[in-house]
Amino acid sequence: MRQVARAARASERALYSTARAYEARAPLVVAEGNAAVAAGSHPAVAARGFGFAAAGAFATAAAFTPTAVALCAEGEEAAPAGAEGSAPSSGSAHPTVVFVLGGPGAGKGTQCSNIVNDFGFVHLSAGDLLRAHMKSGSEDGNMVAEMIKNGQIVPSVVTVRLLLDAMKASGKERFLIDGFPRNKENRDAWEVTAGYDCDFVLFFDCPEDVMERRLLGRGETSGRTDDNIESIKKRFKTFVESSMPVVDYYAGLKKVRSVNSDQSPDEVYAQTKGHFAAFV
Repeated sequence: MRQVARAARASERALYSTARAYEARAPLVVAEGNAAVAAGSHPAVAARGFGFAAAGAFATAAAFTPTAVALCAEGEEAAPAGAEGSAPSSGSAHPTVVFVLGGPGAGKGTQCSNIVNDFGFVHLSAGDLLRAHMKSGSEDGNMVAEMIKNGQIVPSVVTVRLLLDAMKASGKERFLIDGFPRNKENRDAWEVTAGYDCDFVLFFDCPEDVMERRLLGRGETSGRTDDNIESIKKRFKTFVESSMPVVDYYAGLKKVRSVNSDQSPDEVYAQTKGHFAAFV
């Protein structure tokens, strides 16, 4: 049953990617298809005459998605879920994923390194993967670089695919995903594309004045262009407005494990490692 569920999720993800591509090229087809669905008609009827291959893709997606969702739900019911505060069982249908969130300068990178050393997790930074992708010289990488250069927003699904590819390439089953999801769109894209949610969120809670002091100190030697007071203030604002709602969402699901990071690195890690005791 788990194999069927995984196959269903893979097919659904492929259809989602196709739909996103056609949505960008043919919004009229999508709108008409939605109207047809609401009226109880087959989506292809509304798309007839538009001359887009998207009509077939839309119709297939509309027909398949309910079945895929049902199969995935059935597969998840067959797989025992790990209890809160414990590691997933060896029969888990997906890798262990921990989203690591906290404001800039909260100390995420330092603590992730400790977790990697002591608990065998793989540390993946969404930002680092995206920057490496842009420098790769590949067609997709060049497209992303051009989008950023032109001030366009890179679709969240691009970042999610980079993360999933890196996870697969590692051959491991435990992952810390640092600085992701940054906003609701990131979170939604992860759930649709990956087909599962994180096990929990590790949130490093730190006062803004402490993070500012750390970043300015780092900027004296890091060479990072964004470690200046103007950029730091903008990053704080973005985190509060975009990322904190994600933390609040997971808090509502009782999936947030908070750490007070306004302490020395050793004191912070003493708290942090307690959240990973089940992974020893």
